[in-house]
Amino acid sequence: MKEIKMLCLLIVTVMMCGTVTAQNRRYKSLNDSTVVKYIRGGYVKDSKLYLVASDAYSSLDYNQKKKVLDTVARNFPNMDITVYAKGQKREVWVAGAGVILIEQWDNDDMQLENYQPLELKRSGDSKVFYYVGGSFNKGESYSNGSLNLRGGTYLYQNTLDVSATLGIGFVGMPDTSQFSSNIGIDSRYYLPYKPKGFNLSPYAGAGVAWTLAPSAYFELRILAGCCWFIGQGSLDLGLQYGIKSGLSFTIGYTFRPKNLF
Repeated sequence: MKEIKMLCLLIVTVMMCGTVTAQNRRYKSLNDSTVVKYIRGGYVKDSKLYLVASDAYSSLDYNQKKKVLDTVARNFPNMDITVYAKGQKREVWVAGAGVILIEQWDNDDMQLENYQPLELKRSGDSKVFYYVGGSFNKGESYSNGSLNLRGGTYLYQNTLDVSATLGIGFVGMPDTSQFSSNIGIDSRYYLPYKPKGFNLSPYAGAGVAWTLAPSAYFELRILAGCCWFIGQGSLDLGLQYGIKSGLSFTIGYTFRPKNLF
C-alpha cells in the first residue's frame, strides 16, 4: 500500500514538473529583461492577448514599444495584442511580420465628435428661414431680372426644405419693359456631400410657379446650386430652369433668425 502511494506521488510530481516546464517554455518571453520593465502581466482570451503595461511603457516611442511587443509575440504567434497602458490609454497591435500598431485612444478623452455621423452645420436657432435674392436670364430678344423672396422651414434632419416664393421684376424687350411677378412653392434637398474644409452643401430641388404678369401661365421649375453656410444662414448660388421662362442664374442670402420655432 505504501508503495502504491509513493508511485502516485511520483507520477503527480512528474506531471507538475512537466507542466511548469511547458509553461515556462511558452511564457518565457514575459520574463525577458526587455519586457518585465514595461509589462506587468496579461492573459489570453478568444485567441487575443491582453497586456497590462507599467507606467514606464507610456514613455516609449513607437519603435521601442514595437521591440517590447515583438519579444512578447514570439511565444504568442498570430495573436493580436491589446495593451492597457497608463491611466485609460489603450492600444491595439495586430500580428504580422512583427506586430503593427493600428489604433490607440484614451478612454478619458474619446473626442466623440470624431466618431459621430458627419452632419453639415447649419447655423441658426430655428428651422424657419427667409431668403432675399435675385435672378437674371437673357434671351435673343429679351432680358428678365427679378427680386426673389422666399419664406419656409427646414424639414427632416435639415436635409430638406419647403418654402413659398414671390418674384417681382421686369421683362426688358428692344422697345419696352414690362412689370413681371410670380408666386410659387419650392422644395430643395441638400445633398450629403461636404467638400473638405468648407461648410458648403450642394442642393437640388423642384417647384411650381404661377406667373401673374406680363402674362399669366403655370410652369414647373427645376433648381440646382450650392449653399455656403455662414453666419445665421447661407449665401446661395444656383440655377433655375422654368419650363416656359427658361434658364436663370440666381444669387441670394438665406437668413435663419433666432428665437423662432
